[in-house]
Amino acid sequence: MLEDAYCSGCGSKIQSEDNTKPGYISEELLSNKSKDELVCQRCFRIKNYSETFPYEVSNDEFLEVIKKIKQEDALIVKIVDIFDFSGSFVPAIQTLTEKKDVILVGNKVDLLPKNVKSKKILNWLKIMLKNQGFSVLDSVLLSAKYGDNFDELMRLIYKHKGKRNVYIVGSTNVGKSKIINQILRRYLGAASDIVTESLSPHTTLGLIGFNLIDGSIIYDTPGVINKHQYMHYLSRKSYKLTYPQKEVKPLVFQLNEEQTLFFGGLARLDIISGETCDVINIVTYFSNKLNIHRTKTEKASRLYKEKLYSLLSPPTSSQEELPRWVFHEFRIRDNQKYDIVFSGLGFVTLRAPFHIKAYAPFVVGVYTRMAII
Repeated sequence: MLEDAYCSGCGSKIQSEDNTKPGYISEELLSNKSKDELVCQRCFRIKNYSETFPYEVSNDEFLEVIKKIKQEDALIVKIVDIFDFSGSFVPAIQTLTEKKDVILVGNKVDLLPKNVKSKKILNWLKIMLKNQGFSVLDSVLLSAKYGDNFDELMRLIYKHKGKRNVYIVGSTNVGKSKIINQILRRYLGAASDIVTESLSPHTTLGLIGFNLIDGSIIYDTPGVINKHQYMHYLSRKSYKLTYPQKEVKPLVFQLNEEQTLFFGGLARLDIISGETCDVINIVTYFSNKLNIHRTKTEKASRLYKEKLYSLLSPPTSSQEELPRWVFHEFRIRDNQKYDIVFSGLGFVTLRAPFHIKAYAPFVVGVYTRMAII
């Protein structure tokens, strides 16, 4: 029975030899379960006790997944995180989607303020995709958390897939498993969540397939790790403070030249000059739990050294050692509104002209774009 049995929660091969590894089920429990009911000990404890079990998919394991997808004429549903596009759009995923038909899904739209227009976000997504040299058949925005716009997603899937199978792909923590669970409950009659969901990366460890109503299969896949995301350097406690769990409430700051904003102990923004005015209005879009602190730029370095892990947190512990910081300098002279984005953390909006420096760990993407709000 074990030869072709897989955990329905994470896709791991079922085994009864090592309880420290994914896929473990005791022989006693195994004898009392049907093949479709098998849930490994790791998934059971994640679902019921919110425990974390760090485990990284090996290169060989992930290459097997890539090989299966590349050999098949399939429809790809590529998930990106609207709040962290650059962090969730992993270039390596293009090896999975090369010469494939792709639907782009912008998930977590519920995190953006309600006054944001969907059309504007979709237009922005198209620009970002064009810059990446990436083309798609269709795109849709949704909230996997609340189930918004899933009818449109399913309409697009059935419109484009024909008789082909469907693969849900994306980086870690973009919401692939939550999307699959919504589909299973809403359209395939599941009474509850089946696929295991967690904030920890690599919760899904193998392909998990479910039959659609026409007999084709929709697959959840392991997330691709992107080391540019903050989550890989923070404890679970710190990450829960860093990444928003509900709609972001914007905060407005009026900063003079030579003033600084700290975003926890994770990033920093210095106002060098307003170019034509002494005061710059800055609107911040970060987790409502993240502490934002204003200070004079001349005091910023000392403050960071003395108050990291306390006033400037997260990170909450000295055991969370972030990579060295670098600064990114932006000097823009027109009169347009811009976002300065700290990938995976949030963004600020301000109107040019301005001259600023944005600091973050060197692995974190920091870039500017035309304001999306």
